[in-house]
Amino acid sequence: MDKALVIGLGFISTNLAKYLVDRGFEVYITYRSVHGSKALMMKDLLECNVKPRRLEPSNYDEVQKAINEVRPSYVFNTVGGLLSGSWRDLWDAHVEVPRNLARAIISIDKSIKFIHISASAASGKLGSFISEEPRHCDYAYVKPKSDYERSKCDGERAIRELGAEGGLNYVIVRPTLVYGYYNDHNEFLSLYRFVKRGGLIPYIRGAVSAIYVGYLMRALERLAISNEVRNTFLYIAECQLYGLGNIAELMAEYIGVNGIRIPVHRGGLSVPSYLAVVTT
Repeated sequence: MDKALVIGLGFISTNLAKYLVDRGFEVYITYRSVHGSKALMMKDLLECNVKPRRLEPSNYDEVQKAINEVRPSYVFNTVGGLLSGSWRDLWDAHVEVPRNLARAIISIDKSIKFIHISASAASGKLGSFISEEPRHCDYAYVKPKSDYERSKCDGERAIRELGAEGGLNYVIVRPTLVYGYYNDHNEFLSLYRFVKRGGLIPYIRGAVSAIYVGYLMRALERLAISNEVRNTFLYIAECQLYGLGNIAELMAEYIGVNGIRIPVHRGGLSVPSYLAVVTT
């Protein structure tokens, strides 16, 4: 039975751990703390026989010890959902953590495949639509507009360098907005609060590129087990766009709210600017 080590406890990692268990993997998941929505996620994971392990991923010694003891075939890094904060916080989450994981894998067993889940914003805006940069995260082409975008790209650069210099077997995945069960991200919570507490159903102009979490899980497994896909990066998204206003409508329908529909600028709901690829 193949072992998978999933780094981080959250929306994507919970879906991934449950999916991999169903696919016959022995799955370990790491966490810093368990509170709020994470407690509900952990409860469901324990019922699926996912093995939890407390870990501070910014501590290299702890990371090395965890990988050495678990000896997984695959390491999935889901840490990196920090959209704002100090440069130090962003650097720790988006650069230090993946670099620690990559270095530990190289030191223990280079046959372990590393799947790093980044974001579609890692390259910074290259045009009106997402497009691949001529060279991966080369700042001659890539122009990050925020510390978030810069730190995401720096993390990818660190992985790429360890692949070239240390023999790391890696795949970097850049999903667009991910939606689905267990999503407790701020952009969705902001919409939910508008609908649930105020009886207001915001109509937000614009559309986003997105992907259902179930589709993402299938892609992550295939990328992990494939011997042909390695030392590369790729975007993952559905072909269609989703209206931000439609998301609020669906929330209202699900929780039974027949409120007032009001136009709202997407910035007022803390929706990250890079998610909107088309405005109307």
